[in-house]
Amino acid sequence: MRVLGGRTGTLLACLALVLPVLEANCCLGSFRAGLFTAARLSTNAYPDLRSCVNAISDQCNPLPCNEDGFMTCKDGQATFTCICKSGWQGEKCESDINECKDPVNINGGCSQICENTPGSYHCSCKNGFVMLSNKKDCKDVDECVLKPSICGTAVCKNIPGDFECECAEGYKYNPVSKSCDDVDECAENLCAQLCVNYPGGYSCYCDGKKGFKLAQDQKSCEAVPVCLPLDLDKNYELLYLAEQFVGVVLYLKFRLPETTRFSAEFDFRTYDSEGVILYAESSDHSAWFLIALREGKIEIQFKNEKTTKMTTGGKVINDGLWHMVSVEELEQSISVKIAKEAVMNINKPGSLFKPTNGFLETKVYFAGVPRKMENALIRPINPRLDGCIRGWNLMNQGTSGVKEIIQEKQNKHCLVNVEKGSYYPGTGVAQFSINYKNESNPEAWQINVSLNIRPSAGTGVMLALVSDNTVPFALSLVDSATEKLQDILVSVESMVIARIEAISLCSDQQTFLEIRVNRNNLELSTQLRKDSFHSEDFQRQFAILDEAMKGTVVTYLGGLPDVPFSATPVNAFYQGCMEVNINGVQVDLDEAISKHNDIRAHSCPSVWQKTKHT
Repeated sequence: MRVLGGRTGTLLACLALVLPVLEANCCLGSFRAGLFTAARLSTNAYPDLRSCVNAISDQCNPLPCNEDGFMTCKDGQATFTCICKSGWQGEKCESDINECKDPVNINGGCSQICENTPGSYHCSCKNGFVMLSNKKDCKDVDECVLKPSICGTAVCKNIPGDFECECAEGYKYNPVSKSCDDVDECAENLCAQLCVNYPGGYSCYCDGKKGFKLAQDQKSCEAVPVCLPLDLDKNYELLYLAEQFVGVVLYLKFRLPETTRFSAEFDFRTYDSEGVILYAESSDHSAWFLIALREGKIEIQFKNEKTTKMTTGGKVINDGLWHMVSVEELEQSISVKIAKEAVMNINKPGSLFKPTNGFLETKVYFAGVPRKMENALIRPINPRLDGCIRGWNLMNQGTSGVKEIIQEKQNKHCLVNVEKGSYYPGTGVAQFSINYKNESNPEAWQINVSLNIRPSAGTGVMLALVSDNTVPFALSLVDSATEKLQDILVSVESMVIARIEAISLCSDQQTFLEIRVNRNNLELSTQLRKDSFHSEDFQRQFAILDEAMKGTVVTYLGGLPDVPFSATPVNAFYQGCMEVNINGVQVDLDEAISKHNDIRAHSCPSVWQKTKHT
């Protein structure tokens, strides 16, 4: 036999292995096709079907199935079948089944996370959850119970899968210190003007002294609106005698022939009962002459080289009407006339003023007395006088240039139309020293205040008691949330302790208010309503007020002095008319320790009427 080498030898060797299988398959196929007789005629290799079958090799060897995915391999008739493990599919178990995407068993039955793995899958939970015993469902972990101190001083709130450390409003959580830090809202520029931050919150304030108030949003500022227009028309020919709270309004100097005698004639209008109208003196201060008002009547005081006299008489003229007043020095007397009718005739020896060097030199002061002469008067008098004069003629010299002087200065002009009352224009305050303590029991105190008000602006402080830089008591009004109405507030420091809401105060009629306060009780009333508040309701605020009243407090009408904006809920000046009675005594603004010059003690502008100005 010839031996073949190389590729030919290898091929023959392969054929020697394959040919018996092919031959057996052909034999098996022949039996299936009913060709067994022909087969037997052609060959004697496989005499029967069994011989054909036995000749086929094991189809599972070598293994045709995917080793990872098959469970068993089943040998067949010249073929094989791969039986797959759970989680595998394919002819040879080569494809993994993704149970997590099963349309029937959604998400593999996992309640949260389904993770596919070769031939299988498993369920897992998100952070903050734990797996239940069924290996599919998750349960939230309550970290607040598991770790009670996890938030430190903050409040722990459990949420699904997590927890939060909560702080009260106005605070934010600090994860480093595990505590709540105050939020400085003022650093965020939330307020239009002034912002005051405090632990857990903030408050916005507006400069009421410049005419602003806090708007409804409690952040922005708006101008305090006029709610009742007043007639503020002035006339430069009317000299206002109360322009200055301290000092004289105007002074003139005369140098006239020595035969001149003192005379003064003028129209006069006032509601005030006491004050100086005119004071004249010689150049060397040795002689002086005073025209004043006391209890509504003309009073004359004078001193010359021979005598000193004082006389009060005539009718009451502080009725708000114009009265012509004339005072004339005669040879032996002084004649006083009202509306050209003689009311006093005062004897005098000699001249009022002695001429020097052929001239009569005198100084005339309106609405005041030189300070160095105040103690020289026969009977002391409060020189402040809220009144007006017009048509004056002094020393028979006519207006003597006074009209030109006052024409250029608005503050020296009188209002044309006024009514009885005190007027606060919203530009300043009046200060008083009032004792609220009980004389028999210094520990006890009482604040009884009644007011008649006719505000022209709906926001402002009417009365305040001040101790250092704090305001332990204030009575104010603010514009109500209801349009065209006002609220009345009683506050201790920055806390409102009493309130009467939505009443109409801006009208041409005055409103009566009354407040009574002691260490245990507060009563606030109007004509239509009365409310009571007890110390049990505001223990801390009543304690603050009680402590302040045991010390020294200063009373302010019409607003506040220079205290912090945050000292009270309202800091705007009061605008309008107001008369005040404190503990049974009518408050006279002429008796104030100090008073803004624009505040009128005894005259208030009339309500503006369109018909008068058309």
